[in-house]
Amino acid sequence: MKLMSLAGGLPHYYNLVLNKLQHEFGVEVVVVVPSGNGATLGAGVFESKSGIEFKVIYAEEYTTYYGKKFFKSLKDLILQEKPDVLMVNWPYQLAYVFYPTWYRFLRQQHVALISKEIPFQVPSYPEAIDYYLRGGGITENNQQHQKSPSPLAYLKYWMVRESRKRFVNLVDAHINYLDEAKQIHASYGVPTEKVFVTANSPDTDYIAQQYAAIEKEGLPEMHPYRLLHVGRLVKWKQVDLLIHATVQLKAQFPQTELHIVGDGPELVSLKQLAESLDANEYIHFWGGIYDMQELGKITLASGIYVLAGMGGLSINEAMCFGKPVVCSVADGTEKRLVKEGINGRYFESGSLKSLVEVIADLFQNPEKITAMGLASKKIIEQEINIHTVLTNYMEAFKFAINHQNKR
Repeated sequence: MKLMSLAGGLPHYYNLVLNKLQHEFGVEVVVVVPSGNGATLGAGVFESKSGIEFKVIYAEEYTTYYGKKFFKSLKDLILQEKPDVLMVNWPYQLAYVFYPTWYRFLRQQHVALISKEIPFQVPSYPEAIDYYLRGGGITENNQQHQKSPSPLAYLKYWMVRESRKRFVNLVDAHINYLDEAKQIHASYGVPTEKVFVTANSPDTDYIAQQYAAIEKEGLPEMHPYRLLHVGRLVKWKQVDLLIHATVQLKAQFPQTELHIVGDGPELVSLKQLAESLDANEYIHFWGGIYDMQELGKITLASGIYVLAGMGGLSINEAMCFGKPVVCSVADGTEKRLVKEGINGRYFESGSLKSLVEVIADLFQNPEKITAMGLASKKIIEQEINIHTVLTNYMEAFKFAINHQNKR
């Protein structure tokens, strides 16, 4: 089986997943990425070419007549590579709708089509136009999309809704992380058997190897009052909320610390915030760390992993190292991984008071921190890991190929 994936870049964590898909599941992987800076990749996403075992093709990205990005000369690449499956995410799926000849070409080449998305900010069909008109969803800058009651806006969002309805029904299968994906797609007319809920995971085997290497050297001392955040520093991560929570917790629990690992456009303003709150002594900024063993040592020395806003895979990674997770509404990854009172706690989204109360409860009961951390590691080992996720991917690939063959 040969898979071609269209991607906005080469995030270091996903490269390991694709490596495993190729050498352990027997899938020949080809990834097409922009030859320049990908316009669809989030700010601060760390890309790496190191250790890649699959084929990478760099193609020129351009802006289409409908305003979204796509790749030039993709037909030639399809003829050259002859993939069995083409897997695409937003906004590349729109080409199926707005370039009908492209879609017909893929069908003539007997390429099975898979749409891959979360989709954590996709409204149901009946709610879609109203959702967009009232500015539904948020951007990485933690801003709602612009509200507009105008007839022109209504027409625009009608087209957005109908375009989605069209492309979700053109593909052979969907790979999604959210359990709600089946209901969301069903509202657009997609049969539930075409929707595969895979969950999300980094290469948990690789992380386990790094854990074992650290353990061999000697595990670092765990500080139960040390909070940890790992991820890109963009506004919708709400690290500022976590900084304010840390300052309040420090007054009640003098041993409180916060360690922030990550880089991004908000780094300078977050450092300024910590300084303005006179919190530099107990809030530490590590910058971007992408070596898993180094990151593992920092994680193991922490007590609680906190995701104050949006995010995903950092939850998996923290759980691999046996940490309890405090979060609210993220990208949907949390819904399968974080079990209230078992391996973590949920707080009310955007509420400083709720965040402080949840962490304070754990600080007052440090035995919960240890027990929840053990539960996190068990969930990764037994329920959601790279093997369960890629097994679900394989089911989706096989279904899509069979569906295509029946056309």
